[in-house]
Amino acid sequence: MDIRQISYFLRVVEEGSVTRAAERLNIAQPTLSKSIKYLEHQLGVELFERLPRGVKLTVYGEKLLDHARHVEVQVGAAIKDLSGIKSGNVGKVRIGAGPSWLRRLLPQAIAEVLDERPDINVSVTGGFDEALLTDLSAGDLDFVIAELPLRGQEQDFCLEALTEDRLCICARAGHALQQEKDIPLAALQNLQWVLPSGATLARKKLDAIMLSHGLQLPKRVTESDSMSFILSLVRESDAVTYTITSALESQDGQGIIILDVPSVEAIRRAGLIFRNPVLLSPAVSFVVETVRKIAGNNPRN
Repeated sequence: MDIRQISYFLRVVEEGSVTRAAERLNIAQPTLSKSIKYLEHQLGVELFERLPRGVKLTVYGEKLLDHARHVEVQVGAAIKDLSGIKSGNVGKVRIGAGPSWLRRLLPQAIAEVLDERPDINVSVTGGFDEALLTDLSAGDLDFVIAELPLRGQEQDFCLEALTEDRLCICARAGHALQQEKDIPLAALQNLQWVLPSGATLARKKLDAIMLSHGLQLPKRVTESDSMSFILSLVRESDAVTYTITSALESQDGQGIIILDVPSVEAIRRAGLIFRNPVLLSPAVSFVVETVRKIAGNNPRN
């Protein structure tokens, strides 16, 4: 059944006349009459009773009318939705975000997106590196914004650096080592540590640095996939952690200081990670552009 036939049928019903409906539709009356007759032929029933002046619905026409109105509404809604998706005004955007982005920059970007295009539906999944990349590869995320993967994974993803920050050893204010300068890494080896899992890039960097200094990896380690928990435990105990400096600017980072351990300092680059090849819907592209703009004004995260 042609959607246009449904529209013609409804206009004839509304006007009560094929002639008046043809004038409203700006088509020739014989063309409209032929369309209605063909629709009746397709359905095998008469939809209208022809009267001296106009037409009247038959029992079959009354039943079709119930469905035709719903069809026209649904088709109109579908066209509106497709138009919105094409323009980027509507659509679903699935983002995977590392802990630092959940605290800073990404909320600001999403707030701006929703202010300008409130019909975009955004979902954000928080997590650490490899878990997010697994979801991205599986198609469960449109893009990830987190620490950029180590060398060797570039062929699997398209990477775009947006920010960088410094990794360092942190402890609570008043920690016994707070006033110490140039602390040797060996002095921290047997302390209590609270760290993300060994699958994260920051943890891999810390492990590599310790091994390069001929040290064993920390044995007293509490692991968590929540940066809020990690920072809270550091603040409430003598445990130390390895994180970026901007983490201390969050509410969770209050009361935490950086220890002077030059041997473990490293630069962490973060940004956008896409599946290769990059295929983005208009809504996703709009969100990505907004993230780029926010990060451009805040290049440390």
